[in-house]
Amino acid sequence: MEDTSRIRLRVLGVVAFSLFVALFGRLWYLQALESETFEVTAQANITRSIRTQAPRGQILDRNGRVLVENRLSTIVTINKDEHVQVLEDLGFETFDERTEFRREMFGDLARELSRSGQLTKVSDLQAAFDDPSFTAFEDIPIARDVDEELLIFIGERPERYPGVSVDQDVVRSYPFGQTAAHILGYVGSITGGELEDKAELYLIDDPESDNPADRIQDPDGKQYRSNDEIGKQGIEAFFEDDLRGVPGTREFTVDSFENIVDLGEVVEPRRGSDVQLTIDIDLQVRLEFELKRALDNARLQEAPSDEAPFNAPAGAAVIMDPRDGSILAMASYPTFDPGDFIGGISQRQFDELNDPLARQPLLNRAISENYPAASTFKPFTAIAAEIHDVFGWEYVEDWDVPTSDPGFWDLVSCNQNFAGDVEGALASGCRKRNAGDAQLEGVDLQRSITYSSDTFYYKIGEAFWIASDDEVNPEGIQEVARDFGFGSPLGLQLTGERSGLIPTEQLLAEQFEANPDLFLRGDWGPGDNTDLAIGQGAVAVTPLQLANAYATLANGGTVFSPNIARAVIPSDEDGDGIEFGPRVLREAEIPESVEQAILDGLIGVTMDEGTDLTRPGGTAFDAFNTTNTGGVDFDLVNWPIAGKTGTAEVTGRADNSMFVGFGPTGSRSFGTSLNEPEYVIAVILEESGFGSRHAAPMVARLFDGIANDDIAQALTQSEIDTIYGVDQITDLAQLEAAEELTEANNAAALVDSGGAQ
Repeated sequence: MEDTSRIRLRVLGVVAFSLFVALFGRLWYLQALESETFEVTAQANITRSIRTQAPRGQILDRNGRVLVENRLSTIVTINKDEHVQVLEDLGFETFDERTEFRREMFGDLARELSRSGQLTKVSDLQAAFDDPSFTAFEDIPIARDVDEELLIFIGERPERYPGVSVDQDVVRSYPFGQTAAHILGYVGSITGGELEDKAELYLIDDPESDNPADRIQDPDGKQYRSNDEIGKQGIEAFFEDDLRGVPGTREFTVDSFENIVDLGEVVEPRRGSDVQLTIDIDLQVRLEFELKRALDNARLQEAPSDEAPFNAPAGAAVIMDPRDGSILAMASYPTFDPGDFIGGISQRQFDELNDPLARQPLLNRAISENYPAASTFKPFTAIAAEIHDVFGWEYVEDWDVPTSDPGFWDLVSCNQNFAGDVEGALASGCRKRNAGDAQLEGVDLQRSITYSSDTFYYKIGEAFWIASDDEVNPEGIQEVARDFGFGSPLGLQLTGERSGLIPTEQLLAEQFEANPDLFLRGDWGPGDNTDLAIGQGAVAVTPLQLANAYATLANGGTVFSPNIARAVIPSDEDGDGIEFGPRVLREAEIPESVEQAILDGLIGVTMDEGTDLTRPGGTAFDAFNTTNTGGVDFDLVNWPIAGKTGTAEVTGRADNSMFVGFGPTGSRSFGTSLNEPEYVIAVILEESGFGSRHAAPMVARLFDGIANDDIAQALTQSEIDTIYGVDQITDLAQLEAAEELTEANNAAALVDSGGAQ
C-alpha cells in the first residue's frame, strides 16, 4: 500500500509541476512576448479621438478678389452618447426599443428638414448615425444652414428629438452671388460612391507590415465621413483635393464606462489651399450681362410667318487671351445660384435645374454643349484646301482669283440630270445654295470670308470628295479641324468638357451599324463633304473650342490647352503650391501663302463697307460701325477687330446666332495699326437668327468696353443689395450706375493719394 501511495504522490507531483510550468510559461509569453501587443490593445480601448473639420480654401480671381469664401452657419447635429442616454432615462431599455424609436424619429426629422427646403432621406440620417468614423462623443452634422423657424421647432421638442441639437459650422459663401456659377460650381453632401472613392484615394502602405497588400488610412490625408461636403461641379469639384483642408483631431482618455479621465493631444485642422483663377471678375460680370441682354433682344424680333420663332432660350460665351490660352471670362445662360446648395437642396429644385424643358440651368454650355460651327468653320476649310492642294484643282479656282458666285453650286458628282428642275435639284441635295440665294461678285478667298460665301466652300468640299486619293487627301478638312482643336477635349481644368464632333466616313458607317433606326444611311457622300466644308451637317463644336481655334489663328498657329486656373496657393508656408503656365498642345499649320488673305477676310467682316448688292461688305460691318443695330461705332482703325459671323441651321428651330472675333489686330491692306491680339471672344445665341443680328453686336459692345477701358468694377451681392435693393443687376441703367459708382470711387481714391499715378 505504501508503495502504491508513493507512486500516486509522485504522479500527482509530476502533474502539478507540469501545470505550474505551463502556467509560468504562459505568463512569461504574455508578459515578455505579447506585452507590446496588449499594450497597444489597451491603449486603443481607452483612447478616443474627435475629428474637427477644416475650412475649405478660397477661390480667387486673377487679381486676388475673393469669389468663394467661408462663413459660419447654423447646423443641426445629433450626439450618439447623449441620444442613447436620454432614451435610457425615458425607459427605452432594450436595443430593439431604442432602434424603433430612432427609426421613427429619423422619419419625422427627415420630413421636417425636407419641408424646410433641404431634401433629407431617412437612410442618410441613419448612415450618418451608424458611421463608425464618428465616436460616441461627437456631434454628427445632419443638416446645414437651417432656417430659424425649423431651429425653434426642433429646440422646443427635446423629448421628440433626443440628442439632437444646434451648433455652428463653416459653409461656403459666394460674395458675387450667382456670377460665374458654372465656373465655380457648388458643394454638397458626399454620396456613398464618392465616400468609397475617397477612402481608396487616401490609403497608404502599412509601415508596420512587409506585405504590400496591407494598406491603412493616411494619417495626413483628407479623410471623408458621412455628410461631409464635397465639390460637385466646376472648380469646387475639379480642385476638390486642393480646396479641402486636413481635418484636426482632439484625443482624450476614457475609463471602462466611457467617462473622460484625461485630455490628450490636439492637432489643429489645416485649411485647404486657395485656388486662383485666370478670370477677371469685372469682365465676367460684363460678359454675363451682355449675354442675357443679347438673348432678351433676340426674343423681341418677330420671325417670318413661315419660320420658327426666335425663342432665344439659352447661350454661351467665352473670352480668352490668345497669347497664352488663359480664360478671362466664361458665361452660360440660363444660370443658377450656387448659394442655393448650401445646406442641401430639395429634389424638386434639383430636378428643375436639370430639366431640358427649363434648358438645364446647371449645364455649362460653354464647355458641355455641342453646336454646329456654321460659317465660323470656313477659315479652317480654306487652310485645308491650301495644305492639300485643292485650290487650283480642276473646277476650283486658285485662292486669289476673283470669281462670280451665282448663289448656288450644283454638285458635279450628282448623276441626275435635272434639266432646269431647280426644286428637284434642291430636294435631292444636288444643288447647294447661299443663304438667301445671295449672288456675289469678285469672290476670292479673302472676300469669301468677308461676304460669307457658301458656294466658294461647297466647291472645295466636293473637290475633297471626288478627287482621287493620290491627288487629294479625302479627309484633309477633318485633319486640319482636329489640328486646331476640334473634335476632342482641350484639357480645361473644369469637369464636364465635351469633345465635339468632326464627322468622317468611318464614323457615319459605325453610327448607322449601331443604330440604323436613328441614322437613315451609312454611306458618306459628296453632300456630307459640302456640309462639312461650311461647318454644318454633323459638325459639332463647343464655344470653348471655337474660341481656342480662333486664338490659334490670332497667335499664328500655337494651339493651347486653355487654362482657367492660375495657381494653387497653400494655406501654410510649408505647403507646395502649383502655378499653371501656358500649356501648348501642338503647332497647327497656317500656310504663309494664304495667312494674310484669311486675316484680311476676317478684318473685312467688320471693316468692309461694301459698294452695292453684289459687293455687300462685311457681315458684321453694321455691328461695329453703327449703334442702330444694337452695336457700336468702334474705332477700328486704331483697334482693329477680325471676326466671323455664323448662322447655324437647327432642324425645327430658328437658327443659332454666332460670332467669334479677336483683337486688336491689324492689316496694311486696311490701313490700320498693327497689333498683337490680346482678346478672343466667341458667342453662341440659341434660336436667335443671323449671326450679324445679335451675336456680332454683343461682341462689338464687349470689345468697345475693353478697348476704352470701360469695364465697371464688379459689385458684390451685398453691395447690390445696399445700392439697389435687388438680387441682381438686370438692366442697363443699373449697370451704368455701377460704372459711375466705380468711376467716382476711383476718382476719390486718386484724390486721397494726392493724384499719384
